[in-house]
Amino acid sequence: MFTVGDYTKGDFPKNREIMIDALDVSKYYNHIVGLFDLDVTDAMRVFDAYKDEGKPLSFTSWIMKCIAQAVSEHKEIQTLRYGKKKIVTFENVDIKCMVEKDDAEGNKIPIHHIIRKANEKTFLEIQEEIRVAQKYKEERRSGEKRIKKKQGTIMSFPKFIRNIIWHTVMTNPFKVKKHLGTIGVSALGMFGKGMRGWAIPKTPHSTQFLLGSVVKMPVVTDDDQIIIRRILNVTVSFNHDIVDGGPAVRFVGRLQELTNEAFQLEDLMKK
Repeated sequence: MFTVGDYTKGDFPKNREIMIDALDVSKYYNHIVGLFDLDVTDAMRVFDAYKDEGKPLSFTSWIMKCIAQAVSEHKEIQTLRYGKKKIVTFENVDIKCMVEKDDAEGNKIPIHHIIRKANEKTFLEIQEEIRVAQKYKEERRSGEKRIKKKQGTIMSFPKFIRNIIWHTVMTNPFKVKKHLGTIGVSALGMFGKGMRGWAIPKTPHSTQFLLGSVVKMPVVTDDDQIIIRRILNVTVSFNHDIVDGGPAVRFVGRLQELTNEAFQLEDLMKK
């Protein structure tokens, strides 16, 4: 005989409605997805050394700097279509990421943060900006309340009205840059340390990076020696309307060069 068993029933969270809307607008881009590894062995020696000294550095901030540098050298990665016959290529790299922010009660809440002109900032400047964004500040409460109120107002509209609002954003590259940045970066490594694998994102961003964990892996060298390296699993989604395989591969190749050589960590290595 069938029985339902115990269960609980509650309201569907409003913040999940916002997430569903964001995922729905991924339809505005025809994405191609690449799975690749970044050798971060030399870089991790720096991060391990500073962690042992009680001065932890942000690995994710460094990866975002490497991404910003590679994008600044391959600007087609952040080119967006404008209408049927125009395209817009942005010079500045604006990276949108998620940060956990402390609220008034000390609880951790996830918020979106856009690092403007990441290509012009150093890794340490990006790190400091994220850490400031994570901290609770009394003077920001009114602004945060206005944002929450605005989000609540938008979510009170019927779905077809929200679709119109999203359409006005997603079909205008300048509004996309303002509200979503030019590049999206999400990091999952903190939730699954040592877990190897790739996640396939469904994203409202034209170009989106999903960072996994850093794991130790055997690597075969050019002289057929097997050595252990520290590898970061990365997924990237490109807008195939703009980016073909060749430019995408060249971009990834440049990103691999930057991470392999521990870009912008030279001075920290000397300390």
